[in-house]
Amino acid sequence: MGKRLLVATLVAIGPLVAFAQNLITGHITDVRTGEPLIGASVIVKTDKGRGVVTDVDGNFKLETKVEAPLTLKVEYVGYRALDVDVYDFDEPVEIALIDNSNRLDEVVVVGYGVQKRKQLTGAVTTVKNDELLNTSTSFDNILGGAVAGLDATASSGQPGAAINIRIRGGNSINAGNEPLYVIDGVLLYNSSSATNAGNSVAGTNFNPLASINPSDIESIEVLKDVSASAIYGSRGANGVIIVTTKSGKHGRVKVDYGYSIGVSSVRKRLDVLNAEQWGELYLELATDAQKKASGVTPELVKTWGNGTDWQDALFRTATTQQHQVSVSGGSDHERFHISGNYTNQDGVIRGTGFTRLGARLNYERDILKNITVGLKSSFSKSTQTGSQSFRGQSNGVSGLLELALRTSPAVPIYTTDGTYNYANPFEAGDFVRNGLTPNAIADLSEVDAQTRVDNTLVSAFAQWEIIKGLKLRTQGSVNILNTRQNVFGPATSQIGFNSDGYGAVGSKRWESDQVEVTLTWNKKIGHVHEFEVLGGYTYQQEKSERLLGSTADYANDNLGYQSLQSGSQLIATETDFVTSVLYSGIGRINYSLLDRYHLTATLRADGSSRFAKNKKWGWFPSLGFAWNVNEEQFLKHTKWIEDLKLRASIGTVGNQEIGDYTFLSTYAATHYFLGGIKNIAYYRSALGNDDLKWETTTSYDLGFDFNILKGKLGFVFDVYHKKTSDLLLDIPVEQTTGFSRQLTNVGNVTNDGVEFAVNATLWQAKDLTWQVSANIAHNHNEVTSIGTGQSEIINGNQTIIRPGEALGTYYGWQFDGIVQTSEDLKSVPSPSNKPVVEYGDVKYVDQNGDGVVDQENDRVVLGSAQPDFTYGFATQLRYKNWNLSLNFQGSYGNKLYNQMEQALESPNASYNASTKLLNRWTAENPSTTIPRAVAQNNYSAYLDSRFIEDASYLRLKNIQIGYNFQPQVGNNQKLGIYLYASAQNLLTITSYSGFDPEYSGYVDRGTYPASRTFTFGVKLSY
Repeated sequence: MGKRLLVATLVAIGPLVAFAQNLITGHITDVRTGEPLIGASVIVKTDKGRGVVTDVDGNFKLETKVEAPLTLKVEYVGYRALDVDVYDFDEPVEIALIDNSNRLDEVVVVGYGVQKRKQLTGAVTTVKNDELLNTSTSFDNILGGAVAGLDATASSGQPGAAINIRIRGGNSINAGNEPLYVIDGVLLYNSSSATNAGNSVAGTNFNPLASINPSDIESIEVLKDVSASAIYGSRGANGVIIVTTKSGKHGRVKVDYGYSIGVSSVRKRLDVLNAEQWGELYLELATDAQKKASGVTPELVKTWGNGTDWQDALFRTATTQQHQVSVSGGSDHERFHISGNYTNQDGVIRGTGFTRLGARLNYERDILKNITVGLKSSFSKSTQTGSQSFRGQSNGVSGLLELALRTSPAVPIYTTDGTYNYANPFEAGDFVRNGLTPNAIADLSEVDAQTRVDNTLVSAFAQWEIIKGLKLRTQGSVNILNTRQNVFGPATSQIGFNSDGYGAVGSKRWESDQVEVTLTWNKKIGHVHEFEVLGGYTYQQEKSERLLGSTADYANDNLGYQSLQSGSQLIATETDFVTSVLYSGIGRINYSLLDRYHLTATLRADGSSRFAKNKKWGWFPSLGFAWNVNEEQFLKHTKWIEDLKLRASIGTVGNQEIGDYTFLSTYAATHYFLGGIKNIAYYRSALGNDDLKWETTTSYDLGFDFNILKGKLGFVFDVYHKKTSDLLLDIPVEQTTGFSRQLTNVGNVTNDGVEFAVNATLWQAKDLTWQVSANIAHNHNEVTSIGTGQSEIINGNQTIIRPGEALGTYYGWQFDGIVQTSEDLKSVPSPSNKPVVEYGDVKYVDQNGDGVVDQENDRVVLGSAQPDFTYGFATQLRYKNWNLSLNFQGSYGNKLYNQMEQALESPNASYNASTKLLNRWTAENPSTTIPRAVAQNNYSAYLDSRFIEDASYLRLKNIQIGYNFQPQVGNNQKLGIYLYASAQNLLTITSYSGFDPEYSGYVDRGTYPASRTFTFGVKLSY
C-alpha cells in the first residue's frame, strides 16, 4: 500500500516538476541618460522559444525552464546588442544599453529630409540629447569639444551672452562667419543684431539661441562639408547645425520633472596692488601739485594697509536654478510632447543675470492613413540684466569691470554713513565733474539696464503620401523676436554723470516668415537600385522695425526709464524699417547601387533682395560619393569590420550676410539758409555698388568612416580644402566720388584642414560599461588676395589683413627688453612717440634699421588668434546604478591680445596697476622686463609683443556623477529617480594671464570672466 501511494504521488507531481518555470525580472535603460527603453527584446539564448519585450517603463518579466546560470540576449533598435549572464533569479536584472550612434541603419536628419547613415556622402556629426543635459542654459555652449572641426568660444561670460561658433575656420571678413541654424526645419541665423534695438549701453551681447531650452532637444546634426550643406545654398558657406526637438512616442503618457541648483564663482582674479603698494607707486608718479591736492604723504601711505578690494566687491557667489517639466505620449494615430521650463541665473558680477520662462508644444496626427499634419511651437520670455558698457567720457577705461579693477585701493566704496562714495581725489581728466567721480560698485546696483526678448517660433506642416514612395510636404513657419532694451543711469553713474542722468528705451520687432513645399520620391528596384529624388521651392522674408528714444538731465531719478519725459534734454530718437526676401528652388538626387555605392547630387538657386538686379541670383551645386568598402566580396566575410566607408564631395555654397541695401547709394537731407530762408539739400551719404554679389565658397572633402568589433571601436577622418572668393572688402576709390573707400568683391580666403575622431567602448558588461571618445582638428586659414590697389589692411592698429597671413593676425612692435646700460642708451632706437630714451624704458626692435621705431616701418606679425589645433575628449563610466562622465575641451596655438594686462602694466597716478610693477625697473633693480614707472608712458598706447599671449588651454568643461533608481509607487508602478552632481569649468590649464583664454574676440579688455559652477539636481520620471 505504501509503495503504491509513493508511486501515485510521484506520478501526480512529476508534470509539475517537469513544467516548473523560473521567473527573471529586469529593467533596461539607456546607459547615459538612464531613460527606460520601451520594446527592447529579451531572449534566453539556450531557450530561444522564450522571449519578451520591455514595457513602457523598460521593465520585463520572462519565464524559462532553463536553470541558472544562463545568458540573456538583449537587443534594441539603434543600440548595441548585449549578452547578460544571470546567476540568481531572486534579484532583478539591471541592464544598460549603449546607443550605437554609428549604426549603419540609423536615420540621420539632413537638409529637408532624413537619410540612413550608411548612405551619407557628407561629413555629418550627431550630438545626442543626453549630451545636452545638466550642463548649460544654452545648447550651443556645449558643442565645443564635442565635434571635430567645430570651434565654440564665448563672447563673454555674462549669463545669456552669445557663443561664437566656427565650423572649419572663418570664411569671411565682413559678411559673417556664424553657421546656419535649422530648428525643426525653420532657418535661423544666430545674430545678436536681431535682438539689438540700438541701445548699446543696455548691452548688445544677447544670444538668441539662449531662448531655446536644451532639455527640449532630441538631437543635433552638424553638417560640415559641402555635400551636406549645399542644399542650403547661399546660407551654407559656414556650415549648418540642425536641431530636432522632442516628439511624443507611442505608449503610455510619460511625465518628467527636473530641478537643479548651481553655485557659481569667478574662476580667477587678477593680481593688483593693495593700497600701501599703490600709494608708494603714486608718490613716485604724481607731480608735486597732485600730491598737494590729494594730501598724500609717505607717512599716510604706511597707514593704508590693504585698503579697498574692489574685485571682492565686484564679484559674488551666484546661484542658478532651473525647473523642467514635460508630458509626452502617443497612440497609433497621434503623438505629443508638451514642456515648460524656468531658469534664473545670477551672474558672478553683481547686478547681472539671466532669466528664461518657456513653453513648447509639439503635436502630430495621422488624420488619414496617408496624410499627417503637425505643429511645433515654442514661446520664451528671456531677460538679460546688467551692463558693463560706458557712455561718453571714459578717460581711457573700457567699462565697469576695468574701472573696478583699476580704481585706487586707497579709495573707499562707501562713506562713513554707509552711502556710496563718489569722491576720488586721485581721478583726473573727464571722469571728474563737480568734484564727483563714478563708483563702479554703485553703478552695478544703481544703473538699471536690461534686455528683454520674447521669442515665438511656430511651424506647421502637412504631409501627403500621394502614392507609395511619393510624398508631398508643405511647411509654413513664423519666428518673431520682440526686444525691449531699457537703461537708466542717475547723475552719479558713469553713463549719466556728464548729463545729470541718462535714460533710454529701445524696442525692436524682428520677424521671419518661411514657406516650403517639397516633393520627394523614393523608389527601390530589387536589391540593386535605390533612388530618392527631392524637388522644392522655399520662400523667406525677414523684416525688422526699430524705435529708440533717449533723454538726459533728470530733475527726478525715481521713475528712471519709465519716464523719459522727466529728462529735459532730448538726445535722440531713431527709427528704421528693414526688409529682405529670399526665393529658392532646391533639388537633390540620392542614388544607391547594390546598397554599396552612393551618390548625392544637389542644386539650389537663390534669389536675394540684398543684391542689385543683375546679381540677385546665385547657383550652388554639389556632388558627393560614398563607397561601403566592407560590402565588397573581398571583405564580406571579415566579421570584425562592421563599416568601412570612403567619402568624397565637391561643391559651391554662398554667403549673403552682407546687410540690407548695401548695394544702394543712399542720400540724406540737411538744411541750409540762403537769404534768410531755410532750404533743404540732399547729399550722398553712402556709396553703393551695383556689382556686389555673393561671397562663394568652393569646397572639397575626402573622408572615411571605420567601425570595427561590432561597433565598439570607430574612427572618422576628413581632409578638406575650402576657397572663399569675392570677399567683400572696402577698397580705395577715386576722391572724385566724394568717398575714400567702397565695398567691393575682391578678396579670397582659403581654409585647409584635417579632422580625426575616435570613439570606443572599452568595457561592456552587465554591471560595468566604460566608453571614451576624442577628436582633434587642424585648420590652416590664409588670406590669399585683397584685390588690387592695396597690399594690406590694418584694423585699429591691432590686426592686419595681408595675403599670406590668417584672419585675426596681430601686428605691432617687437619687444626687445629694457634699457639697462649706457651702451643701450647709445644704440637703442627711439620710439617715434618718445624721442628721448632713458634708463628703464622699453626697447623695441628697429626692423628697418633707420634708428627710429615707428608705426609705419617697424611693426611685424606677432601671431594669430587662429588656433593650430582644437580638440576634445570625453569618458563615461557606468557601474550598476552609478554613472560618471567627464568632458574636456581645448585649443592650441592661438594668441590673444591681453589689453587689460597692458593697461594694468601702464603706471598712472589715477589708477591701480598690476603687482608686476612691484618688480619694475629701478636703479637698484635693473635686471627686469618691467619698465620704470613714469606717468607719461606714451609707448604703452601701442601694441607690442609683450601683450600678445599664448591663449592655448585645456579645460575640464564638465564632470558629472549620478545615481538612478526606481522605487515602486502605487500598484505595479515605478518612479524613476536620477540624482546628480556636476561641476562646470572645474579645471583650466593655461599660461594666459587674463581672466579666461576662451574668448572669441581679438582684444581682451575687461571681458566678463567665465565662472566655475557646481550643480546639484534631480530628475523624476513617471
